[in-house]
Amino acid sequence: MNGDLMLVTACDVALKIGARAVVSFVEPFPVIPDLPEIPIIRVQELQLDVLKDLTMHDILEVSERHMLDAAVHLYLRRNLETGLVVGVFPYAVIIYDIEEGKNFINLKDFSDIVPREVLHAALTLALEIAVEGREGRAIGTAFIIGDPEEIFRHSHQAILNPYQGQPGALRDLKNRDNWESVKEFAQLDGVFVIDKTGEVRAAGRYLDVTGKGISLPGGLGGRHRATASITHEIPVIGITVSESGGMVRIFRDGQCKISIRSDIRLRSDA
Repeated sequence: MNGDLMLVTACDVALKIGARAVVSFVEPFPVIPDLPEIPIIRVQELQLDVLKDLTMHDILEVSERHMLDAAVHLYLRRNLETGLVVGVFPYAVIIYDIEEGKNFINLKDFSDIVPREVLHAALTLALEIAVEGREGRAIGTAFIIGDPEEIFRHSHQAILNPYQGQPGALRDLKNRDNWESVKEFAQLDGVFVIDKTGEVRAAGRYLDVTGKGISLPGGLGGRHRATASITHEIPVIGITVSESGGMVRIFRDGQCKISIRSDIRLRSDA
């Protein structure tokens, strides 16, 4: 079945079940009329040629894994928290419950340290940095969220703090109007310090941690180890953006609790 027919079939299913969205992983991507209340969201630049060599069981397993990743992005970046979505792949159409993606990154698990709305803002911004980079190149950075005075005692300023003396309204991470300046400063060495209200208290800060007792998967560098270490030493949440691969990770208690792919790039076409 070609991509056009698969997408038409998926749209028909979406209308019948009242889905919140159709998520398309197929090419080509034709314009589908008569879907006024159901957005069609395309996942860009994701290579799925491997599916043609798999059994149907394996195709469904891979498709469900991709839909989980897409549901995480729908939750974080488009505020879809409940309902069904229809995913269309080169060889399969699947119905997916957004709750599964939301539960995968249940932000309530971190709310004893950081309020949900602050963590949601920081995580969504981190994903944008991972996807967009800066000036045509990938960048890596980290956010440490918690009691700023405690974080300051375990770190030092490597450069002049660009947020020193700035009014609170310009430091509020919950306000998307402030994200461009954060993206600009993300090119600097060091980490961001975010307090529990969501205000950026510092950028370009180096963490003074030993890394003892920390065990991370191979391939993770100094930024990830330092972030894991400070979450092990004090009650803070760390979010890292990997320069290589663009993976976004959440750390707590010295461990990576959640990993989110940034190569799931959503574009609304209807």
